[in-house]
Amino acid sequence: MNFNYSSLLFIYVVFRYGCCERLHKQIYSSIEGGAACFRRLNGTHQVGCSSSDKGAVGVVALIRDLSDAQWLALNATAGPYIAVVGTSLFHGVMDVLLDYPQNVAGVLVFDNATLGTSAFTQDSKCPNEYTSGPGSQCSSDLQDNKVWNENGSDLLRTDIPFPIFFLPESRFEEITKIETCFERYNLDRNNHKNVPLCSIQLHSFMFAAVNSAVCLRRSAATALLTPTKVCDPLGDSNVYYSLFPRGTQTESTTKPVILVTARIDSASLFDGVSPGAASSVIGMVTLITAATSLAHMIPEEDANLYDRNVLWTLFNGEAFDYIGSQRVAYDISRNAWPPSAPLSPSDIPLHIELGQIGGSLILNKDNESWPLYGFTPNSLDKVSQILEELNMNLNVSNITLSPVFTENLPPSSLHSFRRILKNVTESGALTEVLLTDFNEKFTNMFYNSALDDYVKIGFLYHNITVDSNGTFIPTDELISNGTMKKTEIQVKIANLASAVARTLYKEVVGNDYAGNVTASAHLVDEMLYCLVRSQACRLLVAADYAWSGSRGERPPEPPPALYVGVAAWAGAAPVLAGHLLALLAGRPRAARDRAHCDALAHPNYSFYWLNGWNHTGVCIQTTMNFSQAVSPAFITPGYDFASGAYSTWTESVWQTMWARVFVAAGGGGARAAAVGGAGATLLAAALTAWLRRHAAAVFTAPPARADAAPSVHSAAGILRTVNC
Repeated sequence: MNFNYSSLLFIYVVFRYGCCERLHKQIYSSIEGGAACFRRLNGTHQVGCSSSDKGAVGVVALIRDLSDAQWLALNATAGPYIAVVGTSLFHGVMDVLLDYPQNVAGVLVFDNATLGTSAFTQDSKCPNEYTSGPGSQCSSDLQDNKVWNENGSDLLRTDIPFPIFFLPESRFEEITKIETCFERYNLDRNNHKNVPLCSIQLHSFMFAAVNSAVCLRRSAATALLTPTKVCDPLGDSNVYYSLFPRGTQTESTTKPVILVTARIDSASLFDGVSPGAASSVIGMVTLITAATSLAHMIPEEDANLYDRNVLWTLFNGEAFDYIGSQRVAYDISRNAWPPSAPLSPSDIPLHIELGQIGGSLILNKDNESWPLYGFTPNSLDKVSQILEELNMNLNVSNITLSPVFTENLPPSSLHSFRRILKNVTESGALTEVLLTDFNEKFTNMFYNSALDDYVKIGFLYHNITVDSNGTFIPTDELISNGTMKKTEIQVKIANLASAVARTLYKEVVGNDYAGNVTASAHLVDEMLYCLVRSQACRLLVAADYAWSGSRGERPPEPPPALYVGVAAWAGAAPVLAGHLLALLAGRPRAARDRAHCDALAHPNYSFYWLNGWNHTGVCIQTTMNFSQAVSPAFITPGYDFASGAYSTWTESVWQTMWARVFVAAGGGGARAAAVGGAGATLLAAALTAWLRRHAAAVFTAPPARADAAPSVHSAAGILRTVNC
């Protein structure tokens, strides 16, 4: 008995404190930090990627040039392969693999700064071309036609027959691990038979398939039996903020509204990786900064002195057939936006869109100039006057604005207004201006991609202290004391915001601005850091973004993903933008705590309890609010999803995405294991049959106890001893 207890104790100590690993961990090594390509659907097609429900397994093929990709596609000898390729070769390799997918199990693409690429965009050559407004001439189907996104690969709109994972530069140690494994086992590609090979398994199974109509119908059917959905409509929230409160105005008192818009969102082939620095962040930062400046130029108390208002609006979901702007234009056509004081098309005498203006910043990083273009489909005196006024305000800062009179507008929210409010815009009642940093084609070579980050706009953070009152240092002072240079992007964006604010000031007041309020490059520096480097920044902490009420939490470290997401879940980006507008352009109100602030009510305002600059809490009174950015297709009964009238994008549901690397047994080893397993099974079966047949000879009954009655049916269980 003592021996048994000692043995059990010994076994426990070995297993409890010994250096043991599960066999699973000895075989597989997880690839951490990867982002998977996932499946989206529209009214007629499915696009994106999916693995099988058990994942995709393939031998590692490290692609160093296109000849390696051609060998994989045409001459691979060890079954399906996982291509491991850098971003510089990705598009060329994908062209080969999509033409010959039979030997391809998947693709792992990685970003390597030392092997950088000059262009990386998975959107089409004519983004959103099928929901463009009248006069658009861009067509990706015509070979000789001029296109906006010249380097577009159209992978965002392609049904890819294998999974793709992306590893950012920050996870390059994972690529080193794979390269080491490849060089040890797979280097001799002419000897890939019957030997152990480094392999990868990619798991990104998607539940949805076919198109949006089918997946939504399946979701509705399964909802009756189980709560499982297979897809969700894309969508989130738009953000709007008016210079003066609009309240619940009647038709007789409605003031004309100058509409100034920009986009919130960006896109990417990969889940959670859509930085959008040049695609959307620069326009969004310019709009918020200009709105803040104009709010300080024109006191809210003077609202009754003027007969015009300014409505700043940030659209969400523009990367997917203009979801946000389509919904606003649709609601305006029904006299339903904004909800509290709806506008009619005749209430909007001017629409200015801050389009894609970030791509050329890196191209002009060494000089003060920043050439911009003003696209307009209207050849009206009013348009010329606006462009001239804006150009005059920009020239003070060595920024030029060249007018472009054409109906062939670049991708922008103006397409939604021109198409849905077609009769109004063609009559000239709605004057439209689009500001871009390009004329004939995008200057942003990384449009809507995982590489459209802070490096591509040349952003360097200055980390200037913000005082407890939230005071930002004026741009002129930053330049005069040497903190910033005129060539830096913070200064250029601030100067553009000042020019926009001054131009709008004259439109509202009727006179040139004579005060000293200007947009601060200090504020731009902080805002850019929050949006393209880290959410854990003082500006967002002050705006109380991403807090759940407890004072001990901070926003997460990575920059926010600007992908629109699905309508069922609120995204970070619109809340972030709305809180920034409230904090910077709103007014503090006396309130004891959050409950008191939330209890405040006024027909013209919203009230938000924000963390504030001193982190003790502040009640902000603001005209900022949110509206739905969900396509009209999903709220229109009986909508024909194949009609193309509105955006019909949905996103598949998935459970988990993961990747791992391991060494697969060679053919000989696998066959030997199979033969050995079969032999062991047969031997065990034969031994069991023999024991059953000779049980009486092998086993004997236990000795009878003195106090127990004898039994002729006692169970056998003790091996018979042999006396020699």
